[in-house]
Order: sequence, then structure tokens, then C-alpha cells
Amino acid sequence: MPKKNVNNKKVEVVFIVCITLFIMISILMNLRGHLVIKKGVVQRYRVGIIERVKKKIDITIPEDVSEIGNYAFANNDLIDKIIIPSGVKKIDEFAFINCSNLKEVDIHGSLEIIKKGAFYNCTSLDSINLPDKLEQIGHYAFFECKNLDIIEFPSSLKSIGKFSFSNTALKSVKLPQSVEYIKDGTFSECKNLEYINLSSSIKRIGNQAFENCEKLKVVDLTDNLEQVGDYAFYNCKSLEGIVFPDSLKNIGEFSFSGTKLKDVIMPDSVTEVGACAFEYCGELENIKLSKNLTNIEAQTLCGCYSLKEIDIPEGVTEIGNGAISKCHNLEILNIPDSVEKFGFKCFSETKWIENIPVNEDGLKIYRDILLEATDIQENLVINPNINFIVGGVFQDFEKLESIVLPNNIKCIEEYTFQNCINLESIEIPSGMNWIGSSAFDNCKKLKGIMIPEPVKEIGESAFYKCENLSEIELPRELEYIGENTFGGCSSLKKIIIPTNVKRIEKGAFGGCTNLEDIKFEGNPEYIGSSFYETKYYDNIEEDQYGCKYVQNHIVGFVDKGKKEIIIKEGTVSIANGAFSEGSFEKVIFPKELKYIGDFAFSFCKNLRRVELPQNLISVGEYEFQFCDKLEYIYIPESVKEIGELSFVGCDRLKEVVMTKEVADKFWYISDKKVRYID
Repeated sequence: MPKKNVNNKKVEVVFIVCITLFIMISILMNLRGHLVIKKGVVQRYRVGIIERVKKKIDITIPEDVSEIGNYAFANNDLIDKIIIPSGVKKIDEFAFINCSNLKEVDIHGSLEIIKKGAFYNCTSLDSINLPDKLEQIGHYAFFECKNLDIIEFPSSLKSIGKFSFSNTALKSVKLPQSVEYIKDGTFSECKNLEYINLSSSIKRIGNQAFENCEKLKVVDLTDNLEQVGDYAFYNCKSLEGIVFPDSLKNIGEFSFSGTKLKDVIMPDSVTEVGACAFEYCGELENIKLSKNLTNIEAQTLCGCYSLKEIDIPEGVTEIGNGAISKCHNLEILNIPDSVEKFGFKCFSETKWIENIPVNEDGLKIYRDILLEATDIQENLVINPNINFIVGGVFQDFEKLESIVLPNNIKCIEEYTFQNCINLESIEIPSGMNWIGSSAFDNCKKLKGIMIPEPVKEIGESAFYKCENLSEIELPRELEYIGENTFGGCSSLKKIIIPTNVKRIEKGAFGGCTNLEDIKFEGNPEYIGSSFYETKYYDNIEEDQYGCKYVQNHIVGFVDKGKKEIIIKEGTVSIANGAFSEGSFEKVIFPKELKYIGDFAFSFCKNLRRVELPQNLISVGEYEFQFCDKLEYIYIPESVKEIGELSFVGCDRLKEVVMTKEVADKFWYISDKKVRYID
């Protein structure tokens, strides 16, 4: 046999032996699972062959470990039990997320922090002991742990994060004195929760805190409680009794909507009750309102059909849209002289309004308040003794052609003349100071209107689709033009924006296809995408970067494919959606910029780095959503407002620099990526 062939066979044998040894070593190394630990931090767990066969793992963390790292055991569906020794101080973000078979967590000793989403969606978890030194439970820590029915909070606990126990099986909750604030959604969707014991130190119950806790029957609010947040007890279908403490100041929107409350005695410390706060409390029979309320907000008592009598306190100046509507059995309603504004159908579908007779003009009038219209003529002159008109009174009256309002009317409420498609003429008194949303929406034949000088605000869609409106003079005192206020007024050709106007919202003149001449007497603080589908907008020439300016405001953008956009010095606002879906990679902002509208940079797929300027005040909703390549953003401490979902879908974010106050809004951004401004 040739020598060369012999050598080749030897090489082959050696190679096969090496491969076999490597495979055997790999099998031995991976026969059993093991932890990957670096500098006392568990990085991850490598599942072994035996565990995969057994389909079950019990893990004991070594004594020398001080921390369980981010995503260390994420998506491991084999872990059944884990023992955490006394040396571990912290469980990091999403450490056990989606460990669907994890049933028991045994924590010994000195754990201090459970971070955001640590046990998120551990659907089999039914037992965990929280140690005596625990101080913080992060947002969403036990979210969707659907079998977790018992938990004892240690006296050391200071903070429980948003939605941390949402959609668990907890039956009772007793909070320690060290917790002062129940954050948003903390115990929402706990369908089995029957009892809560709030510590006397609780000062605030956050939004959605107990939303949809369907078995919760009685709540004792503590003596130091000052605020009940929006939707706090929304749809707690079994909630029958609650006592409001004298310390209470604010009751949020929808906070007790859909409950079984029978009696509500509101202390006089309460100064604000949010919209829909007691909406559809069908068994509510008695309510005493605080003497210090100034507004009854929209739909506050809507659908409380067991109520028979309501005393509105002296000092209330406004009754909102539908505030006391659908209270079918309400017969006695005492309205004080202090009320100046009556919202859209605020008393509709009540016995009280049904029992008021109709006069010869087809109108229902109580004292000096025009409540309802039934069968009116084409041309109407309202009694000069009327001082107030309830919103929506003439809504959908197609045969109304002209109307004269009495001199004492100060405001036209929301929807008052909406869809009066044949209304051609209206005489508005000179003392009018406010025009509400959709007040003249779709009044197709209205050609001209004189808006009185005292009017400072015109609500959204107030003159929307008034197709024949060709002339309008805006009052000198006007400060605000709302969304779609004159949208679709296709006959409008020119407009003068008075000196005092501060904000012009999106769509304010959108779709005014013949609008060509706009004169600004002053310089607003913010102009949205207010002029789309107008000749005026089409005639604005973009600069070399594609930016369209009105004065020192960006109102639009034409993508020219440039990698870098430089916004000119002196620019103070960027309109909503202005740069959305732009292809650029970088934007340089001027130091004068104050306001950025909603969606302004959403879906900018190539945007990588954003440094917002130092004087910026407000950043809108959904600002940078789904900017897939965005890695870095700096938000200066001057920013007072920013949308909570501004960075949804920015999956490549590596670093966000902002204040602690702003950072608290963005629960979905890992703490590891956040650097705080000192």
C-alpha cells in the first residue's frame, strides 16, 4: 500500500476520534443544565438534556449570587420551582418573563428590589413569599400571573409599580403603612378580589387601580386619601358601599362607573369630580354633592336611573354634556342661579324634563333656561328673557332657516345647531364670548356669520363642512382655533388671523379648497397641520430640506431624500405629523423650538439619533413611534409634557437621556437604557 494512502487514513482516524470526543464532551457538558454567572449576576440558564427529557426544572441559586439579571430565565417553560438565597438583593427586569410552568418561588432573606416585569406572565405561579427587606416592586412585576391568589406585603415595602398585580387571582389585599400611593392599574382585572385593606398612609389611588375587580363589594377609603384616579373602581360590578373621607379632594373620570353604589355622601373637601365618575350606577338612589364643586362634568350621573332627586350646589357654574341624562326616574332637580353653562343634552331622558310643558314656539323652558325644542317653525325668534340655551337644543332640525338669539346669551354650547342643513341666517348677540364644539357643524347653507368681539375660543369642528360659508371675520379677542373648526368650508377664500390667536390646531382650515389668502396679524405660539388641501398650503414653497413654513412654524414637509434635515433658526413649532414617514437619518433642531405636535416624527424608519433642544416645552403623543432604527434620544429638562407612547416600536433604542420625572412615563423602556439628567 502506498505510504501516502496510509497517512491519509491515519489523519481520517484522528479526525473522527477528535469529532467523537468533542461530541461526547459537549453531551457531558450539556447533560445537566447550568447557570451562567458573571460577577455575582445570573446572566442566563442553559437547559440540559436531562431537563429537556424530564420537562421539569427545580433551580437553587448559589449563595454567592447578588443579582438575577435582565431576562435571565426568560421564556423558560421548564422551570417548576426556584429557590433564591439570602445573598440576592435584586431581581432585574423581565428575569422570569413567560416562565409559564413556574409554580413556586421561595425567597430567603434580604431581597430588596423586584424590577419591572420580573415575573410577567408566569401563568402557573401560585406561591411566592416576599421577604421582610423588600422595598420596591416594579411596574408589571406580576402582571398576568393568573394563578397567584395569595400574597403578603412586608412592612418594609415602599413602592408597588403600575399594573404589577393586574390580572392575578388575588382574593384579598392588605397594604402596609409604608405604601402611600397605589399606582395606575396595580390591581386591575383581579376578578377574584373581594377585600382590600388600605393603610392609613395612602394619599392617592391611581388610574385603573382596581378596574374590573368584579367581586369587590366594600371599600374603606382611609382618612388621608386625597385623590381617586380615573377608572380607579370602574366596572367593579359588586361594589355596593364606600365612605369618602373628609380629606378627599379629587374623584377621577369613570372612577365609580358601572358599580352598585346605592348612597354617595361627598364631603365638602371635594373640589373636582371627573367626567362619567358615577355613570351607569343604576342602583344609586341618593347622592349629596360637595358644596365646593364648580362643575358637574360630562355624564357624571348619566344612567343613574334610580335617582329621584338631585340638589346641585350653589356655586356650580357649568353642567357638562349629558351630565344628568338618562336618569329616567329623576323628578326633582334643583338648579342654582350660579349655573352659566349647560352642556349638550345635559338633562335629556329624565322625568323632570318630560314634565316641563311645551310653549307655543315648540320649546321647553325652565326659568330662563331653554332646555329642549320639539316642533319649531322655519323662522324663530327666541324669547328675550332667555339667558341660557342647553347644548344640542336645535340639533338635526332640518327645517330651521333663521333664528334670532336673545341679547343675554353668552355662549353657544356644543352641537346646538349641528346638522341644521337649511339654516341660512343667525343673529348672535354682541356679548357672546364662547362658541362650542360642532356648534354649527354641517350647516350647509350658512353663508356668513358675525362672531362677536368678546369670543376668545372657537371649539373644534364648530363650523365644519359649512360649505357655503364664504365670509367670516374673526374677533380681535380670539385666542384659540380648535381642530377642524372651519374644516371643509370650501367656499371660504380669505381669512385674517387676529393678533391674540395663540394656537391653531390641526385641520382648523383643512379642506377649505378655495382658501388662498391668509393674513396673520400676530405670531401664534403653535400652528398645526391646519391648512392641508387648501390653495394657500399648495402655494407654500418648501426650503432646500423640504420644510414648509408659515412664519416661524413648520406646517408640512416634502421628502427630498436628504439624509440630514436642518430646521431653520427661529422656528418655534412643528405641526402634528409634519415629518411622519420621512426617510432622513438625522434632524438638527433650533434652540428656539418650543412645541412639537402629535405624530411629528412617527414611522421615520431611518432616524437614528435625536437631540431635542434645551428650550422645548411640549412634545406630542406618539411622537417617535415605530422609528425602527432610533438608538439615542436626549429629552431636555425643559420638557413639561410628552406623550406616554412616544417611543412605542422603537426597539433598537440603546440610550435615553431624560429627567426622572419624564422617565416614569415610559414603563416600556428598560431602566438599563435610561440615563437621568442630574
